[in-house]
Amino acid sequence: MDIEELEKLRIKAKKIVLIGGFCSIIFGIFLFYITKLFPTLFIGVVVGIIITLIISSKPSKMFTMAFKEKFVLKSLKNIFTDLKYQPEIGIDESTIRDTQMMDMGDRYSSNDYISAKYKNIAVIQSDVHIEEKHETRDSDGNKRTTWVTIFRGRWMIFDFNKNFKANIQVSQKGFGNSRINNWGNKLKYKKIMMEDQVFNNQFRIYAQNEHDAFYVLTPSLMEKIKSLTNTINGKILLCFIDNKLHVGIQNNKDSFEHSIFKKINEDKVIEEISKDIKLITNFVDELDLDNDLFRKEV
Repeated sequence: MDIEELEKLRIKAKKIVLIGGFCSIIFGIFLFYITKLFPTLFIGVVVGIIITLIISSKPSKMFTMAFKEKFVLKSLKNIFTDLKYQPEIGIDESTIRDTQMMDMGDRYSSNDYISAKYKNIAVIQSDVHIEEKHETRDSDGNKRTTWVTIFRGRWMIFDFNKNFKANIQVSQKGFGNSRINNWGNKLKYKKIMMEDQVFNNQFRIYAQNEHDAFYVLTPSLMEKIKSLTNTINGKILLCFIDNKLHVGIQNNKDSFEHSIFKKINEDKVIEEISKDIKLITNFVDELDLDNDLFRKEV
């Protein structure tokens, strides 16, 4: 599909949303005019928006899938080998839950699944959204349910170049969804203080075994983590578990997306996708994950 065809799909989806939004407002005003009841204005608009979202879901999905086929898949193929890209699915919830290092909330969704190799290092990544259900009651006893985001961002899993027996978590201060921060004692994790005081000020370190923490978190690796953190717009969580490195990046963004309301500028699109890809490859490059010089049993 060429750019012109892709633009036609985008414009079609955009028109449906705009027309639907306009009709929703008119419908709400019409109900309010008939009933003279203010709540009907809100109800009419909400009903109209729901109908619009249902009607526009198919053309929006068609545009998104065509966009990812043309731009995202092509860009990924230029960087990774053994690539498997499935935009509509994501990392399974159990994969993150089984680390026992994250609060999983009450609702989970994930998409843009990537499984590949970079510099011969196996990489898995997806967008992840975790929400928590909050219920409140007003003065009349009516129950209100809201969903609060507790994690939205990227989750990545990398091969790690050292073998270790016990699990370790490095949580940047401000990362609000770390289970071990709240349940460390119950999960038999011990808070560790490293010799690098700057690192201690920026991160909370928990480990099941102090020896493994010092073995994995060498002065060199801590310097690289600090440097890498400065390049990321968001808070990060590093989980060293089962000889893998799990990385959570809490940045409240979806990767590899393009709004139907924004005209396609090929150069800018490729630049944005490259930035999303670089967020993955930087962990391999900057943390030197492909260096197996020190791989050994502990």
